[in-house]
Amino acid sequence: MTLREEQERVQKAVNNSLAHVREDPWLAQRVLANAKGEQPVKRKISLTLVLSVVLGIALMGTAYALVSSQVAAFFGQHWNRELGTWLESGKVAQIGETVELNGVMFTLDEVVYKDRGIYGVGTARVKDAKDVLVPMDIADAWDIEEVAQGEEVQALVQQARSAGGRLLSIDCWPGKIGVDGGSMVNAGDAGAYNIRNADGSITFSFETSGGYALEDGTTYRLELSIDVDEWTAEGMVKNDAVKPQSWTVEFEPVVIKETPAAENAKEIPPEEMQLTGYELVVPEAYRQTGTLPLCRAVENDFTKTVKPEWFNQSGIAEMESATYMTFNDHAVLGLSSETVWYAENTGELFDYNWREREEYNPNIEPSLLPRHAMSMGIASIASGVYQGYAYAQGAELEHEQLTKISLEDAKQTAEALFDKLGLRGFELAWALDMSVERIHTLGEAYNHFWFEGGGGYSNSPRQDYAAATAEDEGYYLIYTPLGVTKVTDGRQQLNLFVTSRGVVFADLRCMYNRGEEAGTPDKLISPEEAVSRLYQEAARARDRIKIASIQRVALTYVPLRAENKQDGMVFAPVWQVQYREAGVEAEYVDWAEFNAVDGSMINAIFR
Repeated sequence: MTLREEQERVQKAVNNSLAHVREDPWLAQRVLANAKGEQPVKRKISLTLVLSVVLGIALMGTAYALVSSQVAAFFGQHWNRELGTWLESGKVAQIGETVELNGVMFTLDEVVYKDRGIYGVGTARVKDAKDVLVPMDIADAWDIEEVAQGEEVQALVQQARSAGGRLLSIDCWPGKIGVDGGSMVNAGDAGAYNIRNADGSITFSFETSGGYALEDGTTYRLELSIDVDEWTAEGMVKNDAVKPQSWTVEFEPVVIKETPAAENAKEIPPEEMQLTGYELVVPEAYRQTGTLPLCRAVENDFTKTVKPEWFNQSGIAEMESATYMTFNDHAVLGLSSETVWYAENTGELFDYNWREREEYNPNIEPSLLPRHAMSMGIASIASGVYQGYAYAQGAELEHEQLTKISLEDAKQTAEALFDKLGLRGFELAWALDMSVERIHTLGEAYNHFWFEGGGGYSNSPRQDYAAATAEDEGYYLIYTPLGVTKVTDGRQQLNLFVTSRGVVFADLRCMYNRGEEAGTPDKLISPEEAVSRLYQEAARARDRIKIASIQRVALTYVPLRAENKQDGMVFAPVWQVQYREAGVEAEYVDWAEFNAVDGSMINAIFR
């Protein structure tokens, strides 16, 4: 197999895995960061849990734990030695809690807290010895012929068949986190990996780091989502009658061992830092006062506030659930507490596996999904422009008036919808006019990129963008807190495509609404200080990277835990620093975020 073929297989697997995940301009960069020497590849996703079965224990400890860390050993063996060594200077809690789901016993053995991250290792065992556990590497790649016909798969299938048992795979993901009695907040980036042991058990691992859910504290409450799937011998998941279960543990981690001060990276002298020469993006209020107020963050729940007719008046044809519906004109609306997804479809179906069948596996069964309408295709093109895909380099706002709609009309339509939804604290950060000419030109480039070897890979159906008319014209709008583009946390961003017919596409992500002011700091740390802290944090991070250049420093709002964690969440001013890493291809820009009040690092791509 050639390198090109292998790359295409990986891209195909990513497309299949992320079929229902919203576009995230930072996802590709996180994948690249994790590929710099950390193997095997972890599945990463942000979870919203729907069940709440609370089971917990609290562990107390002395100043230092007198044990070696299972977590450090596992991550050091299966990712890299440096990561294992880095985790040894964290705080550990021995858990030992066990729960059962669908005939599988899950035991969380140990967790480690280090640098705003939680890392865990546990063991899954079947209750009935006839059942056989399948490791993640097989479950995730069973549809690839070499895997399905491999010796390991066939041995597991034969073992289950001979015993009359089931083939089962398991998942264990971090979901929500509480710190020092504070509110439970959805975890940020999460990864999971598991392996099969010689005795047939599965060792599972997970990590969650970055974002506003985690920070230094004394006690932690971690909600996990566990799931069990049953497989056929042909590699298909059987009808899933067992829903994921939530499992909550509480722990008070203690220092694993004393580490010498020399472990910390040496201080970077100011003359080795780039403290000027980058783009500075700040709101006018900061220019005038040197500070911004903190605001209460009020938890949002779209499932309770959204009315379907605000998006579509054709009437509901089918309610798959209370949070997912299809309209009579084939458009769909999906809701979660923090997300609204609205898109138009044609009423036709397409086989999502068509490209897999043509290029890799002629025996794969069809998977029929709704075919997107032209409006969704145009929104995808515009989103790619925002994300910086190669097919759309240089495209920017040109016309504030199109044939049937103006930019001002589009803004008024979008903001009227926000008023109905109760969304506050968002400003227009980016807009792109999608004229007929631009749809035709970028549509051709888009198709070449995704379908003709231009650098991408897609198994969605190809749109005929040359057929677009003035009726399809509109504006793609992105709203963010303080109007800053390309913020790292997509959970506070509103994306819409608006035509003369109204909002024809919406991807609205808002976990918190901005409430009343909760005090104003006398001043914020300077952008230069945020850059200085980036150099220091990068040098002592688990991957110890080197900064090549600073590209942009922007001030935005991010929801964080209040200083008194029982007070819930606040929107706090945060410096977002974009930079290039030494030794990495020039087109990739990485990022880190720093609390503009106290200077602490909140999140970074190198975490």
